[in-house]
Amino acid sequence: NYFVIFSFEFSYILTLGGYAYIEPCGGQDCSVCRCFPEKGSRGQPGELGAQGPIGTLGSTGPAGLPGEKGQRGENGQPGPAGQKGDKGPTGVPGFPGLDGVPGLPGSEGPRGKHGVDGCNGSRGDPGFPGENGYIGPRGPYVC
Repeated sequence: NYFVIFSFEFSYILTLGGYAYIEPCGGQDCSVCRCFPEKGSRGQPGELGAQGPIGTLGSTGPAGLPGEKGQRGENGQPGPAGQKGDKGPTGVPGFPGLDGVPGLPGSEGPRGKHGVDGCNGSRGDPGFPGENGYIGPRGPYVC
């Protein structure tokens, strides 16, 4: 850290009523301060001197207040489509759905093939005796 102390002595000529007074008195009582006698007129300014060396950089000043927010810019062109992502995990099976509406009846199918002939059956039990028949008409007379 460096501390630089500058000392400046300012002086200027104050002319009052034909007399020239040089600061710091400025025409006041000279018993308290150092006064210079009156001088002749000022001469022509001299030539410019050589440029002095560049001084060291000063410390950085405090940060300024933030500026006003800018206006929103225009929307840009859409970017290219990205690559297709990986397949996700299989989800949980869902609940069974409701029964559907019954369909229309189908058309009639074709007639089937003839079946195989059956076997002869076994002899059955004898039946009950029948009723007596009617008496028939008398036959012709025979000699």
